[in-house]
Amino acid sequence: MRRIQTLFLVLFCFFKSGEANELTWEEVIPRILAYSPRLKIAEAEVHAKQGQHIQTELYPNPLVSYSVENVLGNTNWRGWQAAESRYELAQLIETGWKRYFRSQDATYQFFGALAGFDGIKLQVLNASSRAFITLIAAQEQHQIALEQKKIAFKMLEIVSAKVEAGKVSLIQQHKAKIALAKAEIQLEKQRSAIYSAKQNLALLWGTSCIDFETALYPFYEMESPPDIASYLCGLASHPELAKSQYEYRALRFNLSLERAQVIPDLTLTVGYKTDQERHDKGMIFGASLPLPLFNQNQGNIEKARAELTKGLETVTLLEATLENKIYVVYRQLIQSYRESLRLKTTLVESATQSFLLAQEGYREGKFEYLDMLDAQRTLFEVKENYIESLKNFHFRQAQLKFLTTQDNA
Repeated sequence: MRRIQTLFLVLFCFFKSGEANELTWEEVIPRILAYSPRLKIAEAEVHAKQGQHIQTELYPNPLVSYSVENVLGNTNWRGWQAAESRYELAQLIETGWKRYFRSQDATYQFFGALAGFDGIKLQVLNASSRAFITLIAAQEQHQIALEQKKIAFKMLEIVSAKVEAGKVSLIQQHKAKIALAKAEIQLEKQRSAIYSAKQNLALLWGTSCIDFETALYPFYEMESPPDIASYLCGLASHPELAKSQYEYRALRFNLSLERAQVIPDLTLTVGYKTDQERHDKGMIFGASLPLPLFNQNQGNIEKARAELTKGLETVTLLEATLENKIYVVYRQLIQSYRESLRLKTTLVESATQSFLLAQEGYREGKFEYLDMLDAQRTLFEVKENYIESLKNFHFRQAQLKFLTTQDNA
């Protein structure tokens, strides 16, 4: 099945190659859910636990045996005339509720695997959203680099015209050429960053095929974060916490099972015996059980008790860790939101106006070339910081959605 899915993706990429198609986050989600290797691994774990649960519900198989005595010996036992044949059926009877404890242990392990699958799904969706946002940010940085190159080229034309007119020295023309070369290098870096981001995103659905040209996302849209209480209320239903709680319950039944192992299991036997020499026939009835004189399962009981303590502490630690993460990430979200808002409403607008004034002033001879370059550098630094701040804002939003099991779509 996995090979068929991979072949489908390869063929899809082949037919889609060359098309300038767009990819949205809503289109990423079904791809991830259908083809993610991590989800396939988690799904296999669920099936394994399901099979384990089915196995614990089964009774022990009966034992059928046949034996013959007093044959192929000497004197009276030389042939088969004195043969005694036994036909026996033995059945193990588990005592002390062992089967029940084992079944409950496997049941909660299965529930834990289901919760673990949901947890892996949240992690994969969170990682996918981060990869998708990284791609969007790389595209925006590419647009800035492209704009920077256009401005550098335009400034080179202005400086060259001033040099030809004898208004400025040739040194300024060389500086303008250097600025253009730097802008071109930065543009190539951003193109490479976009390609890497696309590859990383495609890898999350298990392929190196890139079948889209552009990713679309409302990157510049921000909503004021809600109160932290709205995030904390979803903590109780987090899959990772549910998984640890189910595993703790399984460990409780495992301890009960190990304690029950001290009680000997009974083996009942019923059979039929024949004596050819005397032509006698009769039934056989028997019962056997081990005597727990030396091995009373002390080591496994102690191990199960320690694992139960560890499981309880794991639940407590995980709950505290998740709550602490929510507080930390929420503060980072607020910080990113305020920073992005300030950059958008104040710094970006101011830097843009400063650059336009410096550019016009240089053209009219009111400002020096270095003043114009400084304004240009400040503008693009502010824009890059704005994009980075928005990227961090969307990262924190995605992480909080994962921590609080909100809808990642």
